[in-house]
Amino acid sequence: MATSTGTISTSAGPLDVSTLVSQLISAESQSQLTPLTTQASSYNTLISAYGNLKSALSSYQSAIKALTAASFSSQKSSVSNAGTGTNLTTDPFTADINTDASTKILAQKIQSAPVTSGKIFSAGDSIAIKVGTNSPTFVTLKADSTLAGVRDAINAGNTGVTASIVTDGNGDHLALESNTGGTANTIKVTANNSLSDFAYDPSGTTPSTMTQTQAPRDATKAASGTYSVAVSQLAQTQKLSSAGITPGTTFESGLLAIKTGTGSTAIIKPATNTLAGVRDAINSSDAGVNATIVSDGTNDHLVITAKDSGAANTIKITGTGNYSVFSFDPSGTVTSPNVAQNQTFANGTLNLKVGDNTVAITPTDLNNSGAIDLNDVMTSINNANAGVTASITSNNGSDRLVLTPTAANATAAISLTGTTDYAGLTMAGMGQLLKAQDAKLSIDGVSVTSPSNKVENVISGVTLNVAKVTTSADNFTLNVSNDTSGISTAANTFVSAYNTLAKAIADMTKQTPSTTLGESTNSSPLASESSVQTILSQLRSTMFSAVDGGNGISTLSDIGISFQKDGTLALDASKLSTAATNNFAGIANLFSGTDPDTTNTTSSKNGIVTKLQTLMDSLLSDNGLIATKTNGLQASLKINQDRQTAVQTRLSNMKDAYTNQFNQLNVTLTSMQATQSYLTQQLANLPKVS
Repeated sequence: MATSTGTISTSAGPLDVSTLVSQLISAESQSQLTPLTTQASSYNTLISAYGNLKSALSSYQSAIKALTAASFSSQKSSVSNAGTGTNLTTDPFTADINTDASTKILAQKIQSAPVTSGKIFSAGDSIAIKVGTNSPTFVTLKADSTLAGVRDAINAGNTGVTASIVTDGNGDHLALESNTGGTANTIKVTANNSLSDFAYDPSGTTPSTMTQTQAPRDATKAASGTYSVAVSQLAQTQKLSSAGITPGTTFESGLLAIKTGTGSTAIIKPATNTLAGVRDAINSSDAGVNATIVSDGTNDHLVITAKDSGAANTIKITGTGNYSVFSFDPSGTVTSPNVAQNQTFANGTLNLKVGDNTVAITPTDLNNSGAIDLNDVMTSINNANAGVTASITSNNGSDRLVLTPTAANATAAISLTGTTDYAGLTMAGMGQLLKAQDAKLSIDGVSVTSPSNKVENVISGVTLNVAKVTTSADNFTLNVSNDTSGISTAANTFVSAYNTLAKAIADMTKQTPSTTLGESTNSSPLASESSVQTILSQLRSTMFSAVDGGNGISTLSDIGISFQKDGTLALDASKLSTAATNNFAGIANLFSGTDPDTTNTTSSKNGIVTKLQTLMDSLLSDNGLIATKTNGLQASLKINQDRQTAVQTRLSNMKDAYTNQFNQLNVTLTSMQATQSYLTQQLANLPKVS
């Protein structure tokens, strides 16, 4: 806005310039600026109102998105024990329904034979990929390409599949995975020239080097039924503990090798030579175990636990030098280094430690051979009844002394320490606190094992969470059934979400007639907005569209949902309950059915919630009705603001012009007044004629 440059004199002149100019500008402002500010206020009110509408629609969208397919096809499980006797097992397991991968939709995956390293695929050669009923998409190589170039060309071609390179011991393979799951979306590939090895058509007669590595699968759900379940063993992770180690002990030489299950062997050389350093080195390795230090109040023990349970996840530890005290063989035995078969012993001591008990072993020539040999040592250990059984194994001309803990000492750490002649028999091993084992169950008489207590893929769609072992007196039954109460909850959520939206829109569009004669109706900001009526019309049309495939249930009215006079929904609980009992799958299809062709968003195979989710995504998108209307209002407001600026500039300039004109007039009038006063004075001084 321009700054006024007119000067208003209030001390001279007959005119009140300030008041005159103010009144003139006010009149001009009323005719030029006030309509614009009124219009701008209307735009701002509408923009705010559409913002509130968008917020209400967004809340409805969130509620609809939360209604997944599982919401309308939920199943429940119950466990009962029909066993006899007292003190029966309680809650040996629970069951999660449709949470594991066995019911999830799968996309097809295919993979080529190994591709020769460095192979070049020629420019101009092409490949056509067809997914399901879609038209094939052609990809032509623009230049000579490696396998990586073929992969990138396919991914850039929007072919409906994702290409990747899989490397194994045989080399590199081109892998294709359909972007859409389900049996309707299988892959067919045709190719020419250098790309011909990637052709794939399982229904054709031409042999193909491409093979299916994952079959497509449609989403399913657990089969309702009754299953007899018994648990005979829980899965365990193996846990080992070393013998007591004096605090402050250091490990100056050697290293550790740890192998868990079928994993690779991890070679561990601690950065620091303390027991804490050993623990930290194990934990920072990829050995498949966790290490901790536990104190018994006098000594420290290194405890090693496998990360995964199951019989296959046994731990084997080989320690050399000072680290030999941490050795462990899955058999539970402790084995000495090789001993020459003619080895005799004359001097030194031998101490056997089992757990916290130490026994001095004093071998003698028990076989009267004239010298103490390894057999005498073995017999002396066995005669000591120290908690182990000693034996000898022979291999390639050497013997080894083997110590096996007896049942009562199965968890004890064992060490044998020898000096002088017996030094070669020094050995040690960790004790086994828990052994690695699988869970063992019987389901309908079929024996089942699982590496963990989370038992999956045994009963389709059911995950058993095993916690206790059952007894012969128990007779547990797992019942899987349709959850009609879950459908009731979902349906009520569906109705409540819409009613919340409908009431919010009603408040935004209501018109309240005036009770005073002559006064206009009091209207809400969106009362006359046709866009709002369009949105409501689309919602209602979507809600009461028919859905195919429901076996007698095709509309919301079939399950007791209908519109009331005030525009909200009502739910007939009795009718819904009857429908859920008679046609559970039909209700799930009505709400969450989907057309295998996901691009057909208007398909009559799509359920009500599926269609509503598509509609809400459209309405609230950047190009949707709300955004378009809001953007239009904001554009109009910008034009209005520009016009206001122009009017204010004109008014400011007009004020300057008026001010200057009236100032000049004031000067003129002041001059005239002075002249009049002078003339009056002069006339008064003229001689009077008698």
